[in-house]
Amino acid sequence: MSRIEDLKILLNSLSFFTRKEPIGREMKRVFQWRRYLEWKGLTPQEKLSAKRFLLIPVFAYLIIKIFNQNFSLIVLFLIGYLLYKTFEKGGILKNK
Repeated sequence: MSRIEDLKILLNSLSFFTRKEPIGREMKRVFQWRRYLEWKGLTPQEKLSAKRFLLIPVFAYLIIKIFNQNFSLIVLFLIGYLLYKTFEKGGILKNK
């Protein structure tokens, strides 16, 4: 009978089988528009998170706009860079 008792003790000790109350943790706020409107009540970490979340679309728009306006110039620079790297490998030979 001791093996059955040992098995019961083992099963009771496993946290999977026991139903304990979950430990109370504060949930992290991911995005709450109403919360961001109350700017003065935010913690510094929440303010930083809000700035990042709200400014990413602005920066993305500016980068895409600049890229679209200067696409041919960017391609020209890339081709020039690749040609430079190709011919640089040979280098300039000095005559002795």
